[in-house]
Amino acid sequence: MSSRVNNWCQDVGLKGNYGSHTLWKTWGYWQRLECSTAIPLLMEAFGHATHYQTLAYRGIQSNEIAAIYELEL
Repeated sequence: MSSRVNNWCQDVGLKGNYGSHTLWKTWGYWQRLECSTAIPLLMEAFGHATHYQTLAYRGIQSNEIAAIYELEL
């Protein structure tokens, strides 16, 4: 599957190496940002044992977490 994904990406002019894992991470990124999917649901979908794994996997930065405390209600 990875070579097929890599070929598709090359066919549309994307440079670099892509694979099925790239699609999986992109799906998770989209779920979090566009659909506001909760971390526990993503944790279950990814099969992670802890929310820390999901936070690291999704690249959630400490500044993102700090920013929620600055929101005005």
